[in-house]
Amino acid sequence: MKRIEQYDNYRTFLNDYITEQKARFSYFSNRYFCRKAGIKSPSLCAEVIDGKRNLTEATINAFAKGMGLTDRDGEYFRLLVHYNQSKTIDEQTLFLTELKKFRRKTVTETIPVDHFGYFEHWYNPALRELACLARWNGDYDLLGRLLTPQISAAAARRGVELLLKMGYIAPNEDGTYRQTTPALVTGNNVVGVRGLNRQMGELGIASIENVPVSERYVSSMTVGVSEKTYHALEKEIESFKDRLRSIVDEDDRADRVYNVNIHLFPLSRKVPDHE
Repeated sequence: MKRIEQYDNYRTFLNDYITEQKARFSYFSNRYFCRKAGIKSPSLCAEVIDGKRNLTEATINAFAKGMGLTDRDGEYFRLLVHYNQSKTIDEQTLFLTELKKFRRKTVTETIPVDHFGYFEHWYNPALRELACLARWNGDYDLLGRLLTPQISAAAARRGVELLLKMGYIAPNEDGTYRQTTPALVTGNNVVGVRGLNRQMGELGIASIENVPVSERYVSSMTVGVSEKTYHALEKEIESFKDRLRSIVDEDDRADRVYNVNIHLFPLSRKVPDHE
């Protein structure tokens, strides 16, 4: 199973736990788990997983005990339950803030303003990943052809040279390359990254037609929100990005470079108050 702090839904975590235990132990069942947790109702676990019932403070503790969670994981589980069962935005924001304290942070480096050239071409961030994944042995033509869309050998060379100059990748003794820090963040360099965001957005649009459905995921939703909810959504997206970084950090068999675009933008002007 994934680490518990990688979950944002306690029902999913509980379902994964039960599924794993059933796969490992032939005697394990929902009824067995309830007995182990000291819960009288043998159907409670299944009903909670199905969303038919919620957990109370008492049953939260019982479930944590039944799963054998450590004190730290048990506290994360408790907060996650309250976060998922919150009925107001204020409650969700409060518990989300507490949950974020438990998540392991990826080491990041902020891109300084004078490294504006990094944002000039979409393939610079892609090369930072790809040059460290592939064994291309100095073949810039191969490196360029591995990208989607392809770039020229000359462009690939300029990109790698830029990354080396900025210190974002470094050569190994065997001719391969490594990243000097796990993740780069833009900091306050909003103007510099605007062009890069535009390029990535255009590539995302092109992928709808050019990339098989099995290799891409595109989804959208249109909602009506207040300014307060908008800022709550901002915080949720940042938390989601933290979880993505955590998942990526666990992947030691990466063989492809992906880009994740997250857009939250208005489709209307503010509606005048109706009084």
